[in-house]
Amino acid sequence: MCYFSAMKQRIPALLKPGDLIGLSATARYATQEMVDTAKAHIEKAGFRVCYFEDILLRQGQVAGSIGQRINSFNKLIHHRDVKAIWNIRGGYGSADIVDAVDWSALQKEPKWLIGFSDFTTFLSHAYQKGIPSIHAAMPISFESTLKKDLSATFKVLKKGPQPLKLKKHYPFIRGTVIGGNLSVVYSLYGTPSLPTLKGSILLLEDLDEYHYHLDRMLLSLKRQGAFDGVKGVLLGQFSDIHDHETAWGTDVNATLVKHFDELSIPVLKNMPFGHTRDQFPLVIGSTAIVEKDQIIFGF
Repeated sequence: MCYFSAMKQRIPALLKPGDLIGLSATARYATQEMVDTAKAHIEKAGFRVCYFEDILLRQGQVAGSIGQRINSFNKLIHHRDVKAIWNIRGGYGSADIVDAVDWSALQKEPKWLIGFSDFTTFLSHAYQKGIPSIHAAMPISFESTLKKDLSATFKVLKKGPQPLKLKKHYPFIRGTVIGGNLSVVYSLYGTPSLPTLKGSILLLEDLDEYHYHLDRMLLSLKRQGAFDGVKGVLLGQFSDIHDHETAWGTDVNATLVKHFDELSIPVLKNMPFGHTRDQFPLVIGSTAIVEKDQIIFGF
């Protein structure tokens, strides 16, 4: 594996067999079935699992009150034996608590944070704090995730970022991996969790949005100058996109690509991540080099 210079970071230690992985629920509530699924897969991969009973708290759609979710996440941060924290599902609610968790403790003893979708908030915030994290499948979808992608996620935890083979050749691109769910990126841009995208290879995926709203979000980001200095874009899967009786008028890929084309930013489409079976693990904060038919990631 080749490694490349990036921003100064505190890279969490790679995991060894028997290490402890904690389960968190920062947004939508967890169920015992999700916890059991997570435990089964993580233990099968050779690790141990840690969770507290408050992971099953519920207040409406979310996993307990703001205070309860902050306390629950902080317990995992402060647990000396927990080496990684895997969020159990997405939904909505991570932004409610992200500023209040104990990031200073996590900076002193960094742990891998793992998840995607609404957890993009934590992945982005961790990057601002100098802590790499992993954009990957969550326990709610373990059973449907491609086995090779779930295996690759455990491999990242044990060995570091893995190369991604591409189906065609692309020109050379180099940048820092940032991003995730488009709706979340749109909501975070300009905040302390995502103040800039300059120098990035930007990941984007989404689920259950109206076609026109994809255009609205990208147009708003472009008009704010969010894409100035972006080196390249990896477009993942955009699933269950809705339209009206009178169709928007272009296909989804055209809508996604046009704003980047106008800025001459190279785009790689149909990448294997998003709310589908494809969920190749990508390390936020790593340096990515796109060269010919592969992407190599490192620090």
